[in-house]
Amino acid sequence: MSSELLLLLSKVLPLALLPEGIVTLALAGVCLALLLRATRVAGVLAVAALAIFWVSALPVFANWAMDTLERQYPPAGAALPRAEIAIVLGGAVSAARPPHPTPELLESADRIWYAAHLYRSGHVKRIVAVGGLLPWEAGVRPEGEVMRDMLITLGVPAEAIEVGAASRNTYENATEAQSILRGPPFEPVLLVTSAAHMPRALAIFRKAGFPAVPAPCDFRVSNRLTTTVLDWLPQAGAFAMTSSAIREWMGYYAYRWRGWL
Repeated sequence: MSSELLLLLSKVLPLALLPEGIVTLALAGVCLALLLRATRVAGVLAVAALAIFWVSALPVFANWAMDTLERQYPPAGAALPRAEIAIVLGGAVSAARPPHPTPELLESADRIWYAAHLYRSGHVKRIVAVGGLLPWEAGVRPEGEVMRDMLITLGVPAEAIEVGAASRNTYENATEAQSILRGPPFEPVLLVTSAAHMPRALAIFRKAGFPAVPAPCDFRVSNRLTTTVLDWLPQAGAFAMTSSAIREWMGYYAYRWRGWL
């Protein structure tokens, strides 16, 4: 099986295990059961779909699910050490394509801003930006190059940035960073990625030989829940957060099963 097909399957197959996939399959089952006049089965599936949707879309549940990841590496603040290099991972920006006149910032675009902040504050002297293209994204610039341009816009000199533009997932981010830095022994580096992604990313980079120090950003857990009835009502943002947390845990265990962690 080709690496491109494996990559595609790794993106598609987990959808069936995420809340949106389970709800969709349950509702499809409801329709089928009704066609077969199996009303009891249809009722059970409908209740199950509603329960999964309701729980997944609750802010209190979404916060808890995301916090299981983000609390592992809290904000470093003033305790963050200085290092020669920060490695910032892709997944933060997409190249400009019609009708967008400029690159589009994704939800995790904090990664780029934080890497620039670490350089401008003197925490690091160089930045390695790693991120490429998925096979079905032909015709646009690799993310690593777009990240470099944005870092320059944020005040990082071009000569302080190295780019890896071939990696397509977190494991390949680490192997590409190895190639850029010409293999071990490595000096300590600051690893910049979203807080929820940090447990998986840090484990991968440390196994690859990097004495990586976590520099998490893009925290999504809210400390401002009102604990009113509104927090127990479904919200679209909470549903998306729950799905993101489950996807990240799935990625963590899939990587561990493959021996990448």
